[in-house]
Amino acid sequence: MSSFITSQTRVVGDKPSKAVSFAVEDVLRDIGKVLLPAGGKGADIVLVAGPHDSEAYEIDAAGGNVEIHAGDDFGFIFGLYAFSRQILGVKDFWFWDNQRFEPCERIEVADDLHIVSKPAAVTYRGFFVNDEVLLENWQVDNDKTKPWRLAFETIYRLGGNLVIPGSGQRGEPHLKLARDMGFYINQHHVTPLGAPMFATAYPGIEPLWPEQKDRFQALWQKAIDEQKDQRTIWTLGFRGQGDQPFWNVDARYDTDEARGKVLSEVIDLQYKMVQRAYPGAPCCIYLYGEMMDLYRKGLLKYPEALIKIWSDNGFGRMVSRRQENWNPRVAAMPEGDGGNGIYYHASFYDLQAANHITQLCCDPRLIQQELEAVIRNGGDDVWIINSSNIKPHVYMLNMIAALWREGTIDFEQTAKSYIADYYGEHNVEAVFALFEQYWNIAVHYGPNWDDCAGEQYFNHVPRMLITQYLRNHNEPSPDLKWMCDGPDLHTQVLHYRDQVAPAVKRYRDFLLQVESVAAQIELNGDAAEAGLVRDSIGLMANIYSHCVAGACYVCQSLLQADQEHWRHAFYYAGLARDEFAAGNAAMQGREHGKWAGFWDNDCLADVSQSVYICGKLMSYARVMGDGPHFYQWKRDFMYPEGEKTVFVIATMEKYKTDDEIFVAMKAAWQR
Repeated sequence: MSSFITSQTRVVGDKPSKAVSFAVEDVLRDIGKVLLPAGGKGADIVLVAGPHDSEAYEIDAAGGNVEIHAGDDFGFIFGLYAFSRQILGVKDFWFWDNQRFEPCERIEVADDLHIVSKPAAVTYRGFFVNDEVLLENWQVDNDKTKPWRLAFETIYRLGGNLVIPGSGQRGEPHLKLARDMGFYINQHHVTPLGAPMFATAYPGIEPLWPEQKDRFQALWQKAIDEQKDQRTIWTLGFRGQGDQPFWNVDARYDTDEARGKVLSEVIDLQYKMVQRAYPGAPCCIYLYGEMMDLYRKGLLKYPEALIKIWSDNGFGRMVSRRQENWNPRVAAMPEGDGGNGIYYHASFYDLQAANHITQLCCDPRLIQQELEAVIRNGGDDVWIINSSNIKPHVYMLNMIAALWREGTIDFEQTAKSYIADYYGEHNVEAVFALFEQYWNIAVHYGPNWDDCAGEQYFNHVPRMLITQYLRNHNEPSPDLKWMCDGPDLHTQVLHYRDQVAPAVKRYRDFLLQVESVAAQIELNGDAAEAGLVRDSIGLMANIYSHCVAGACYVCQSLLQADQEHWRHAFYYAGLARDEFAAGNAAMQGREHGKWAGFWDNDCLADVSQSVYICGKLMSYARVMGDGPHFYQWKRDFMYPEGEKTVFVIATMEKYKTDDEIFVAMKAAWQR
């Protein structure tokens, strides 16, 4: 006899733990979303504890109910979300992709229902909710905690079991929630063992090693004691006070040998402290930045039981990251020597060329190849994926999670299944083509496949060029040698212009293409799916279309300023400002419904700062070209033709603002 899930379905059976109760709460919420109250008495969901492997579950129809069998918290949690996904139809990114629900009275459960879990390809896997500036400034249902609750739920829905709940000590407010939900906790590499930074604990005392060894050790011991009986993947290491090498503030360590000796000593001490408290506890070290360099040189010694966390460069490639102008691209692929994992970026922040408010711009097939190579090379102990604010990166996060579950995937099948879930099955080909175009039109700032420019390239680089011009336009920008190590600023501007100028039309055309697809989907009666196109790929197209154009106008302005053509320098700086303002407005334009305020704190790319800096360039050009008396441009662009050259008195009105002059200039030059 068939059984049915209705709005009255309950979760019963073995009393759930605190961690499992969160998943129970979510499933009951999901039932309320997909089922109408008129369905009558329904089958119950019965939790049955049994001798299953950790994380394993089985879901069966039995005695008119649905039974979820598991042996531990993770098994029940994954089983409950599998029920939500496969029986109720609630998708993994239901919240972030605005999944629509059409409630019905009941859902039939097949008599032969039998769902069996498969072991994940990666042992410890989850998100580092890092650079979380959009989540921090946003709330759901007037609750600033709820975005984090939903982010953690998403990790479980994707089959993850680990989280770093925020950036360093900014994650502390969310740590209790993550622990209550039952996750393994890993620590940011700047806060090893989860201890507070030395400067926070001991203000005014120099964080010197070995002089302050006792104080450091006391901090670490306190952190170890506070995490008793918690699921923890312990991070070991020693960085400076902030995300930088410790020797940046302690010049005594001026050789690789001296640096490696300190790091090796600290790691060994921390490892012994953890193992003394919790024998067998998993510990890891991050081979990231300077740690990778020292490791490759054989100067980093560590206990064999440690898991080595290898890191990509922020652009999807398993090589060391670029730091300022230093970019050795040291290979960072695991080497199959036991105990390996990765810290991998779906989102990155480097003040140079990365993506944070838009998706990674590299072809995802190349990302897939890189991550499958990680698996083949034994990097399957820990995957920590930098998800930042989740919403801008769901397409890539979906693929990465499929890989941590399966180990290898068919990319096109995975991508199209994702699109069908959220954009509608009949829109799959059109939306898939848009995502394909997004990768294809990316600007490449270097010779490698991962040298794809994210939105920071079109905001930070123009601001660096403008800043250097205002400081000293006779010298190249020292911050841009990684992009172009030319003899002067003029060469850097030309190099950058030649990269971005051809992309202006590509992104303009792409924006039109996206809107055409969205309009057709809307015409077909799928207004919600059309809205999602505009919220996701459409917003990215808007950001790039305007920021790339703004970057090109900045170059034109600076080249005109080089020739002291101040009016044109002012004009192009104004056009750049308009473009960046339009890019900023595009984000605000997608803040509807629950997304109200989501983009408010775009402070990493900070498109609004590009607007501000372009305004400063306008003012400089105005001072140089119209100063010191500031009446000529007003006469030339705002006076009737017959009065422009008639000087009875220099001016009869107060000075005009830059904005007023620019409006008049556009009216004259854009006829």
